[in-house]
Amino acid sequence: MPRSSGTLSQTSAARGGPGPCNRAGPSQSQPARPTGASQKPPQENGSSSSVDVELDHMVINLVKTVLNLSVNKHLIKKADLVKNALGGNGRLFAKVIEQAKEELADVFGYKLVETERNKSFILVSTVTCGSVMDMSEDYRRKYTLLYLVLGYIYMKNGDVSEQGLWDFLAKLNISDEGEHSFFGDVRKLITETFVKQAYLVRTKQVVEGMNDDRFFYGWGARAEHELSKKDILESICKLMGKPSICYITQHAAAYGLNDDDEGDDSMDVTQN
Repeated sequence: MPRSSGTLSQTSAARGGPGPCNRAGPSQSQPARPTGASQKPPQENGSSSSVDVELDHMVINLVKTVLNLSVNKHLIKKADLVKNALGGNGRLFAKVIEQAKEELADVFGYKLVETERNKSFILVSTVTCGSVMDMSEDYRRKYTLLYLVLGYIYMKNGDVSEQGLWDFLAKLNISDEGEHSFFGDVRKLITETFVKQAYLVRTKQVVEGMNDDRFFYGWGARAEHELSKKDILESICKLMGKPSICYITQHAAAYGLNDDDEGDDSMDVTQN
C-alpha cells in the first residue's frame, strides 16, 4: 500500500529543517509498498491490509514527531518518540524507526542518526551548503562562532578545557562575559545551545592536583556528521599561513592517512 508522503512533504515545506542550511531536503514520492495480497488466501486480505494501514500510520506519526522535535536541533529521545508517536507501544519501535528513516531520507533529504548518549537521535541534513550565504543571518553568526570553537578543539587534538577555550576566544577579542556585538551571548551559546544541539560535548573531569572538577569540551555527534574536518583544517591553516601537512595528526585524521611522521601537530594558540 503506498504511503501518503504528500502530507509529510507539506509539513516539511512549512518549517525549517536541521542542518547548516536550515532547509528541507528534496521531496519525492515513495514507491508503493507491496502488500503481498496475491500470495495470500482471500480470507487474509482484510487482516493484512489492516496491519499495513496501521504500520503506515505509525511511520507517518513517527516522521512528523521527529520533524517537530528537531525544530531546535536538540537531541531527540527514544522515549519521547515512543510516547508521542507510538502511543507508548515500544514493541514495534525497531520496525517503525527503520521505515521512518527511509521516509526521512527519500522524501525530505534528512538522515536520522542514533547517538551513543542516552538512547537518543539527531536529525541531520544530507543537503550540503555551497556557502554560508545560504544560511539565515542569525544562524550564520552562530555558525561562525561554532566553527571557531570546533576548529580550536580539532586543532588541539580533541577535548579542551573550558578555561583554555575562553583564553583562545579572548585572543580573538571574543569575551564570554556579557553580550557580544556580533555573536550575542557567547557563554550561553557554548555552554548550553551548542551542547543541547549536540555540536559540542561538555564533560566534567577530575584534574590531578586541582581541588575543583574542570569542564572539558569535545566534538558532539552533530558536528561529526555535519562538518568537514578537512574544510576546518584547510580554513585554519589558510588563516595561519601554513600548509595543512604541518599538522600531521589533524591532516591524517582529515584525509584518512597515517600520522607516523614527525611534525608540529598542535595549534600553538593557548595552553589548556
